[in-house]
Amino acid sequence: MTITGCLVMLLAVFLAGGAAGAFVTLLVGIHTEERRLSLTTTARTPATSATRRCLGVTVRTQTPDETPDRHSLTR
Repeated sequence: MTITGCLVMLLAVFLAGGAAGAFVTLLVGIHTEERRLSLTTTARTPATSATRRCLGVTVRTQTPDETPDRHSLTR
C-alpha cells in the first residue's frame, strides 16, 4: 500500500469517527430531552444544547391564556 492510500484510509477513519461521535451526541441529547420533557427550559447539558442547536429547536414558551389546539381525528 502506498503512502497516499494510507493517508486516504486514515482520513476516512477519522471522518467516520467524527460522524459517529456527532450521531451519538444527538442521540444522547434527544433521549435526555424526551425523558425530562424539558423543552420549556434552557438546555441543562452540553449534549442537549448541541442537539437543540443542530435540530433548530427553541424553548417552548406558553402564556396562560394559550391552550393547545386539539387535533381532529378525522380528515
